[in-house]
Amino acid sequence: MKLRVLCDTNILVSAFIAGGPPSRVIESAIDGRIELLIASPVIDELERVLTIKLGVDRDRVGEIVALLSELAGSRLPPPPTAPAQVTGDPDDDLILACAVRGQVDVLVSGDRRHLLPVGEYEGVRILMAQTLLAELSAT
Repeated sequence: MKLRVLCDTNILVSAFIAGGPPSRVIESAIDGRIELLIASPVIDELERVLTIKLGVDRDRVGEIVALLSELAGSRLPPPPTAPAQVTGDPDDDLILACAVRGQVDVLVSGDRRHLLPVGEYEGVRILMAQTLLAELSAT
């Protein structure tokens, strides 16, 4: 059974801009080693960060979103009610709520301030990309 994995915005930006472990997580989805899920709030923020903050060409951003959509098949919608306050950051709480609602096994994040300290929430483990990759290589 493949792990169901959701990446936060920082991981996705790193995957497509800097490479390294975040890009290897995406490669694991391409190779079929994990089931990648995407959340609407993450994709919205990814588009904003890539275009506005980093100045990536809109066509390239469209290609990235299309690839992620193809890998994931569908998007996890935001929860119908306000998410529980868990992380200390409402945006991170929203992503965590999407992960719980989508029955995700692992939320991959590099957020050492809000998400990673939580560790696990309602069955969703919160791991760094390197930790997930180490687990995948051990199986």
